[in-house]
This record gives sequence, structure tokens and C-alpha cells, in this order.
Amino acid sequence: MIRKIALLIGLSLLITFLMPHRAALNADFVAGETWEAETLTAPFDIPIYKDAEQLEKERQELLADFQPVFRLDTTVSAARLRTLAADLRNQPDLTAERRDEVIDAFRHIYRNGVLSDADRNAYADRMVRTDSAHVLQTYYVTDLFTPASAQAYLREQGIDPEQAAPYLTPSLSYDASLNTRLQEQALSQLSRTEGIVRTGEVIVSRGQMIDRQIATRLTSYRREYENRMGQGVSGVILFLGRLIVVAAILTLSYVFFQFFSRKHFAGWRPLLFAFVLYTIMAGLMAFVVRTQTLSPYLVPLPVVAILLLAFFDTRVAIFGNLSITLLAALFVRFSFEFFTVNLLAGTTAIFVMRHYYQRHSVFKAVGAVLLVEATIYIAFMWLTGGTLRGNYTGVLWFVASAFLMLAFYQLVYIFERLFGFVSDITLLELSDTNQPLLLQLAEKAPGTFQHSVQVASLAESAAKEIGANPLLARAGALYHDIGKIENPFYFVENQTGNFNPHSMMSPSQSAAIVRSHVTEGITLGRKHRLPAIIQEFIASHHGTSKIYYFYAEEMAKHGQVEHPEEFAYPGPRPTRREVAICMMADSVEAASRALANYDRDSIDALVEQIIDRQITEHQLSQAELSFAEVSRIKELFKTKLNNIYHNRISYPKTH
Repeated sequence: MIRKIALLIGLSLLITFLMPHRAALNADFVAGETWEAETLTAPFDIPIYKDAEQLEKERQELLADFQPVFRLDTTVSAARLRTLAADLRNQPDLTAERRDEVIDAFRHIYRNGVLSDADRNAYADRMVRTDSAHVLQTYYVTDLFTPASAQAYLREQGIDPEQAAPYLTPSLSYDASLNTRLQEQALSQLSRTEGIVRTGEVIVSRGQMIDRQIATRLTSYRREYENRMGQGVSGVILFLGRLIVVAAILTLSYVFFQFFSRKHFAGWRPLLFAFVLYTIMAGLMAFVVRTQTLSPYLVPLPVVAILLLAFFDTRVAIFGNLSITLLAALFVRFSFEFFTVNLLAGTTAIFVMRHYYQRHSVFKAVGAVLLVEATIYIAFMWLTGGTLRGNYTGVLWFVASAFLMLAFYQLVYIFERLFGFVSDITLLELSDTNQPLLLQLAEKAPGTFQHSVQVASLAESAAKEIGANPLLARAGALYHDIGKIENPFYFVENQTGNFNPHSMMSPSQSAAIVRSHVTEGITLGRKHRLPAIIQEFIASHHGTSKIYYFYAEEMAKHGQVEHPEEFAYPGPRPTRREVAICMMADSVEAASRALANYDRDSIDALVEQIIDRQITEHQLSQAELSFAEVSRIKELFKTKLNNIYHNRISYPKTH
């Protein structure tokens, strides 16, 4: 108990820490409709935040007006001018005056820098800046030379452009890192707000139409409220509020699992498994809500219902689905819509997932979940928008969620091994008569094996009839008598000829051997690592009933039974419906083999007598079977046994 309570407290704290640190505020609205709540006034100064569309527009305008920066490399111009001066000195036909004119023309070109033709074309009609020794100067791009425009300028100065080309090299280069840094700096200074709503000022009046301006004010109010309420003392109060709600949901789950599904949650592992599922989903919700690009609908919450149904029953799955959807709804603002979509989707998965061991059933369940989620999501769009037009791309999140559900399905095997559970897939494997233990039973006790197969068939049909787990009933019935492997010839179905070893034994000795097949079966089950749920069939298929044949023999021989406990099975009585079904099927199948007359009346009377005796002795009292279900099982056994032992035509002899 202490371990479970500690688990409950620890999980409550963990999920609460995972939740987004914002206050819950009931200020939902739909643009274009009227405000039907009371007049809302500002409890504090509220900056009016620009909406995303307006911010993006201003961002694009700022980037469009941004003046790119080009670094001026003065070493390039200095090197070219030195080379030019040296080459001119080697031309004796040039006067000193002409050499100075040519050099001055090149100095004029290099004074502001030379752009490449590609850069000038990229920023045509724009202002650009040059960076020389960390000093920024602004120019129209047309004021800067390119090698081509420099050649045209030199031609005007009477200088041959072809001879001048080797001395013209771009000295301005685009600095990507510097420009990115300057753009980010400019964007960071972009104001996120426009105006302010003063304390006491009306945000929206009752009956007022919610236009774009009012919608912006309401959005700003909610944002500022959540920011302010998550700080200081109010933040502690918010944490306590969330913790209480989370703890209440988990406590309710604990109470339900502990007191209304005791047969599944007797130990601490099943509870740990359920809470691990809750934690995984809470972690995914925390990740998604903190990632602006992902939708909460991506989290595959219905898979919790599918996994709980795989290991437990419908009631546990339905309550687990309710609990996880309540917890997940605390992570989002649109909680009612989110809760409704996932609750209906998870419930649908439970109803569709009838036979978990069939591979197509998983795909059917996931497909049904996808259809329900998309339908309810679109219905909410119509409900809140009042129009068929809308952004239907949100449905794609449900498609991604469906694939995640199929991925989680692969974890069934891992959960089985970690928590000691048995899924329908494992039960299907155990039902294979080629399993080593069943092969051993067929070899050493063939009569018992055939009896077990018949009991399995009856139990499976009865389980289907009342809505129990047919695969569990079949698998358990196949193994219920494996203890007879140790002493097979002491059981009548394995005896051949007229010799019966019990004829040489006392009734108490015979009873001891017969009752030992239960304890021997449990030992074999543990040795072969049969799941605990299958071992229940071995231990409980006779309950605490008497070994009537030898009990009556002892009574006839001595007139009394001095130690009646020696003539009763060790038990316990069945607590699962499937084990109780196996008990009834085992008894009626074994007794039917001893009937002298296989007519309908004899078989019907036998079924009634045996099952009524089990009810009278309270063997079925802990198995949660109603009288109506027992009656349906009786009728099914009668039909099945009459079909097995129906009269056949006598074939004529052939010569």
C-alpha cells in the first residue's frame, strides 16, 4: 500500500511539473460573434500585442528596407594602384602629367569601392552600406562602380578600357554573417505591441461584436494574464491548483483499479503499468505544447485504451481512456474540444478492438479512431465557425497520430515481459498444440489431452456466449490438467484394458493421487514458465470441491469420513469468469463420458445436476458470473454435448 501511495504522489508531482506554466483563463471567443459574458475590464495595464499576421507583414517590410553591408578591402585598391604606377613608369612616352591623370582616375574609382556586377544587379535601386575599418557609409548602389562601369568611365577619360581591365578588381564583398547579425538586431527591436489598455478600461462590453480590434485585445489580455499569473506567489498557487486536479484524477484511477478491478490490480505492477502509460502520454503532451509547430492532436492518446484492453478488460480500458484524456486536456487551452475528440476516439477503439490477436483488428481500430477524430474535429470547426469554409489541413495531424498508434502497438511484447502480463497474442501462441508441454501431455496422457481439447472447445464457446475472453478460456483449458502427466494411468481416461490401479489402493490413497494432479500441475506450470493467469486454471479448475467417487467409497467402507479435507481439492475457488467456465466445462465433459444413455434428456439432466451442485457448494461465488450468464452457459453445453453424442446411422456390412 505504501509503495502504491508513493507512486501516486510521485506521478502527480511529475505530471504537474510537465504541464505548461500558464494560468487557465476562461476567455474563449469567436471573431465575428457577440460577447455574451459580462463586461470585461482590464485588471491591470495590458499591452496590446500585434497578431502574427501583422508582425509578419512588418518583418517583411523591415527586411525589404534593410541596407546590406559590403566590406571594403583597401588592400585590393592599394595593390592595384601600385601595380598601375609601376607599369606606367615603364612607359617613357607618357608624360608625368598624364600618368598622374590616369592614376587619379583609378583612385576615383577605388575611393568608394568596386562592386561585382552580380551584387550590383541583386541590389539595384537600393541603398547599401560599406564597412571600412568598422566605419559604415551609405551609398546608392548606382554610386558604386563595377568593373564594367569603371571601364566605361575610363573610356570617357581617354583611357583604353581593355588595357585598364587588369587593374580593375572588385574591392567590396558581401559579408553574410555581419548582415545576418544586423538583420536579427533590427528584427529584435521590432515592437511586438501597439498601444496599451489601462487598468479599469473596458476590454469588451457584453453584447459587443468581436471585431478584429476586440479580438486582438482579448488575445492580449489572455496572454498577459497567463504571463503575470505564473510568477511569484501566484505561480505557487497555480502549481498547487494543477497538482490538486492531477492528484484527484490519479487518485480516482487508483481507487477504481484497486477496488473495482481488484482481480487485475492485486499487485503493484499493473498499477505501475497504467501510470507509466499516463506518464508517457503526459511527456509527449509536454513536448508538443512547447513546440509551436506541432499540434496536440499528434499525441496518440487512444493507444492507452488499446493497450489497457490488451492486458485487462473493457472496464479498465474505458476508465483509463477517461483518465488520460482528462489529464491531457489540462495541457491545452481548447480543453473541451480536445477532451471530446480523444474521449470519443479512445472509446471507439475499445468497441472495435474485439479480438486483439487478429492483426487486422488493430488496423480496423486505428482506422476507426482516425475517422472519429477527423469527424469530431471538423464538427467543432463548423460549430465554432458557423461556416463550411476552414483550414482542413489540421486533419493531417490525426493521420500522423494513427501511424504513432501503430508504432506503439509494437510495444505490447516489451510490456508483457516487463510487467508479466499476457496479451491475446501470447494466448494464441499458448493455444498451439505443438507447444512442448502440450506435446508431452499428448504423448504421456493421450486421454487427458483429448479431454482437454474438448474442454477447451466448450470453454471457448461459452466465453464467447457471455462476452468473456474466449482465447483465455481456451488456452487455460488446454493446460488445466497438465498435472496428470506425472501419474497418467491413475486417471480413467488414460487407462486401457480392465485393470484399474485404484482397485489395489484405499480410498484416501486414491484421493491423494487424484488431488495431487493440481499441485503437480502448478509445479509443471512454474517449471515451464507458464503465465500466472494460466496457472490459475490449473489451481482453480476444481475449486475446493470434493473428490466424490472416493469420498463415497470411503463413506460406504467405514460409515463416515474421518478426515474430509483429504477428499477435497486444495483450491482456491475461481475468481475469473474464464476459470469458472473451465471448471463447468471440465466437469460436464468428464461426466458425460460415463453416461449410459446419450439421449437429450440424459445430457440435459447431467449438465443441470453438475452445474447446480457447483452453485450450491459456492464454487462459482467469487467468479462474477450472473445467474443469467450461467443459464446461457448451461444451454450452450447442452447443445454442444448433444451435437457431440448424437445418434448415427448404422452402415450396412460390406462383403
